[in-house]
Amino acid sequence: MRKLLIFLCFSACCSFLAAQNPNPIQEAMTNYDYETALMLINQETPTVPLLYQKGKALKGLGNNFEALSVFQEVVTRDSLNPRAYIEAAECCKSLAKYSEALNYYQNALHINPNNKYVRIQYISLLMSMKRYRESLKESNLLAEKDSSAYILHLRAESMGQVYDNTEIMHVIDAYMDIQRKYPNDYLSAAKLGNIYVAGHQYEDAIDITEKYRSIDSTNVLVNRINAQAYCLNKDYPKAIERYEQLLQEKDSSFQTCFYAGISYYAIEDFYPAHDLLERALKDDKTNINVLYYLGRACSKTSWKDDGVTYLETAVNLAMPSDSVMSRLYVGLVDCYKMALQYSDQAKAILAQYEKYDRQKHRLLYDAAFVYYYYLKDVPKAEQYLTAYLRTRPKSSKDKAQEVDADGVPVIGEDNRYNAAENWLKDIREKRKKEDFFKGKVDTASVAPIK
Repeated sequence: MRKLLIFLCFSACCSFLAAQNPNPIQEAMTNYDYETALMLINQETPTVPLLYQKGKALKGLGNNFEALSVFQEVVTRDSLNPRAYIEAAECCKSLAKYSEALNYYQNALHINPNNKYVRIQYISLLMSMKRYRESLKESNLLAEKDSSAYILHLRAESMGQVYDNTEIMHVIDAYMDIQRKYPNDYLSAAKLGNIYVAGHQYEDAIDITEKYRSIDSTNVLVNRINAQAYCLNKDYPKAIERYEQLLQEKDSSFQTCFYAGISYYAIEDFYPAHDLLERALKDDKTNINVLYYLGRACSKTSWKDDGVTYLETAVNLAMPSDSVMSRLYVGLVDCYKMALQYSDQAKAILAQYEKYDRQKHRLLYDAAFVYYYYLKDVPKAEQYLTAYLRTRPKSSKDKAQEVDADGVPVIGEDNRYNAAENWLKDIREKRKKEDFFKGKVDTASVAPIK
């Protein structure tokens, strides 16, 4: 009995001492002192548990590249450790190695198919990679076992990306399902409101957001959509009431300032409209709609000169510059050529010349080339070669053909004019011979090129 008492006392003392002297590595990890933890770990033999701690410490310090290397070593040593696969996946995500992250999540799920955290991360990663059909399939499977709001949101968001407007009712039903099960879920109410607004179903957007507001009238996201729906439904006094609440809550988002400004403009209260639209313009200086309404509001107030400036800016933004249109036509011409649509190619070349590049006379030569070689329309080719030669400067007519050291002609505008002149002569000579053999009487020589 005496020996037993001595043993119990000794054990108690050991436990007390152990409590007073915890593992220094674990203590450093618990206190987020990762640098100390790494220093202590590096002094030890690298066992799997220590490597796992090392990877966590490196990850905690933001050194995800080295952390990934450590977790990969853990996976090699202990291939049935799901935690290592999960940590490796997290590191890969932070390094934008998304395909590798998916593989690690898949390995973790192979070990433990019922791990909800891994399943959610896997689906979320599929969505971020825009692999929506796969994320929909996975979220449908998960929703059969787990009908929590977050899982149902994953499914609804995937549907929204997979289904087009003809199938939008499936997406609406998915969010309605969340609302029925979780009436206080603000995100599903907001998503439904946005879908209805996008489909111009403003009454439905108002109904769903008002239903949520009866539970919580302070949610900023739902209130924004609610106010927008009232504005677009032309119930401007109610929209202003909602927007005043948002503005009092310091909501200065673009959506709030813009639609609040429009609402005030609609009731001809132009000074607050001006102030709100100016705030919206700071967030999007090239928004044509903001510039339009702001300019109109200015014209009704004391900022009339500013109104002119805003509308001029809107007009300039709405009308692409000639240089932009010219570049677009160059691309269009090339596309027509690659698609073997030569008639459209020629028309596009001429449209570019007539509307945007009146000084780029070689386009007439290019049009002639298309008509002659691809469309076999010799009269048209002759017409545009003649038009091209009319643009020839007098100073270039007497210049000889430039050639390089090997006697190869150098392509330049002067040489192109020379080539066009010779080409036009050949066309006319050829036509003259054809007319002769057909028995036609030639009463005039080849017309001179002017």
